[in-house]
Amino acid sequence: MKSLVVRRARGFTLVEAIVVMVLTGIVAGITVVFIRKPVQSYVETAARGEMTDIAEIALLRMAREIHGAVPNSIRLTFVGTSTFLEFIPSKAGGRYLAVEDGAVSTAQNPHPPLSFTDPSATQFEVVGPMPQSPYAIGLNDNIIISNFGTGFANADAYAQNANNRAVVTAIDVNRKLITLGANRFAGNVDPLPSKRFIVASSPVTFACVNDATTGRQRLLRYSDYDFQPNQVDPATVVLPQPRLVSMSLMADNVLGCNFTVVAAANRQTALVGLAIALARVKPGAAVSDLETVTLAQQIHVDNTP
Repeated sequence: MKSLVVRRARGFTLVEAIVVMVLTGIVAGITVVFIRKPVQSYVETAARGEMTDIAEIALLRMAREIHGAVPNSIRLTFVGTSTFLEFIPSKAGGRYLAVEDGAVSTAQNPHPPLSFTDPSATQFEVVGPMPQSPYAIGLNDNIIISNFGTGFANADAYAQNANNRAVVTAIDVNRKLITLGANRFAGNVDPLPSKRFIVASSPVTFACVNDATTGRQRLLRYSDYDFQPNQVDPATVVLPQPRLVSMSLMADNVLGCNFTVVAAANRQTALVGLAIALARVKPGAAVSDLETVTLAQQIHVDNTP
């Protein structure tokens, strides 16, 4: 006769389960102590890297645009805690045919020079190749000659109805002819020996302004507004409908901006300094406990008209 062996199922006792839970908690606590610092350090490093990238991209964009500014067009204004850095961006350039070049111009083969004596002569020929895309001269572009900046009569492109700035109304690429809306150069501007003209668009302003929401500042870029005799906040410029001043955000959470412009008149150069500081609240810290990143850059600008 066979005997049956009965085995009783055995599990963890309550004491064993409690011991396991206690040991697991101890191990988890030790693990957190050793891992928390590296993880926190990684998060802070990633956040600093993000702030650095934002500041660097903003400075590089500003430097690239300012480097191509029309000579003597950079101006700086401080209004309260806001900073406005304005300039006229150049698009292209070239040399104009002058009267003294002696080119023979006929109806069948026109070679009109840029006249500085005849206001009715609104067309001139470009010497050398025409600028190609993306720098091609377009309608409503501005032709600027002999720009010496603020305080110089007939040589300030910002001036109301500036005499050294004219608007392009027609272009003949094949004949390299440019037609101006009005020849404001005639009788007003002294031509330079270089016979150089600059093609420019409307002014651009980089502005550090207060952000009422965060209590910090924002770095903004304004464009597509009209020339202003005196530097103003572009946000206050009123344009004929339906035109609007263009504004784009370059960086937020800006703790401060430091822009400088130092011109060396005897060398026809300028040195533009740019510095911005971004800030963020450290995780788990008080609102006043900020972590900051500051980047700075200098740009050499040629002010030879």
